[in-house]
Amino acid sequence: MFQEKIKKSIELFFEKADQLGEYLTNHPEISGQEAESCKFITGFLEEQGYEITAPIADMPHSFLAVDKKRKDFAGKKAAFLCEYDALPEVGHACGHSYSCAISILGALALRDAYPELPMRIDLVGTPGEEFVGGKCYMTQRGAFDEYEYAAMIHLYNRDITHFEILASNDRYFTFHGKAAHASAFPEKGRNALNAARLYMEAMDMWRQHITKDCQFHGIVVKGGEAPNIVPEEVSLDYYYRAATLENLWNLNKISETCAQGAAMATGTTVEWEQRYPDYGEIYWNEFMDEFMEKLFRNVGRQTHPSPGPGGSSDIGNVNLRIPVFHPLLDITGCDESCVIHDRKFEELLHTPSAKKALYDGAHIMAELAYHLAVEPEYLDQMKKDHAEYRKL
Repeated sequence: MFQEKIKKSIELFFEKADQLGEYLTNHPEISGQEAESCKFITGFLEEQGYEITAPIADMPHSFLAVDKKRKDFAGKKAAFLCEYDALPEVGHACGHSYSCAISILGALALRDAYPELPMRIDLVGTPGEEFVGGKCYMTQRGAFDEYEYAAMIHLYNRDITHFEILASNDRYFTFHGKAAHASAFPEKGRNALNAARLYMEAMDMWRQHITKDCQFHGIVVKGGEAPNIVPEEVSLDYYYRAATLENLWNLNKISETCAQGAAMATGTTVEWEQRYPDYGEIYWNEFMDEFMEKLFRNVGRQTHPSPGPGGSSDIGNVNLRIPVFHPLLDITGCDESCVIHDRKFEELLHTPSAKKALYDGAHIMAELAYHLAVEPEYLDQMKKDHAEYRKL
């Protein structure tokens, strides 16, 4: 009964949601520039009977969409997240255009099938996932505090119950030396590039002694002015990742100590800044895994094991406050050579594969919200596990 009811509601709104996905795909806007995307989405949702607040949490191009008929609902609430920023050059090779459409179709279908559901499902527009980490700032400003959980689906090249992401942050180092003629008076100089090189070597030597979940990668942003001038100022840009925020902060301490040591060893000085917020990891467990796997089976999809941590995302910061569901939905036919952020992946958004993902994804989202609303023991267990992990 439930399956058929949801399917009928999905079919009722499918064409409109597909048109929304197509529009976003064909009109990509990069992070921080999603003005028209936000306007199009909120205009669509207003036509569907949602009350729009935009922006929210002081985040440009964000929005909150609440069903007008339920805006005074006093019970529990959940958030379906909408990402809609694209990438430079390759557009929506991230898949955010149809990921957004999936959240919207899932919410519309559930509202139509179960208008008195004992939980309100809001749609929250979250810009800037690819760059700046919009959800980090929105979380800090309380955008998700009133929700029981948040959910969205990301497109991928396999069906996986959860997105295993790493905690992440950055350091921008600037080493200061003393300029001098590199041939006539080298003894008068202090080489900032030598300090930077020593730092990089020291960090590489640490690779065998840090936990296997840790990663770091960096570039030389500024390496000097001319070969015949002892480099006076050199800048490095480094990213750090780890399975947990605690491991990440330990890696940061190692990095900062290496920078201080490199400066001392070369007679230079160093300063650093963190330019972007800490990205959290997503907490996931076996109980949640089994729950999500069943939802995939209900739409005829067989999930694959997680390939392990891969990158970082600002949705981990939402998970610092509330449980998060972030499964991955295949549009490639399990073609592991076709990866996100590749032009080939973007091309698939113009094929029936994207439409099938829209249909299946909306069904998964709607069924997820239905079960968590009418069978509160599932949500209670997930919240309990999450609170214990986060020490809330």
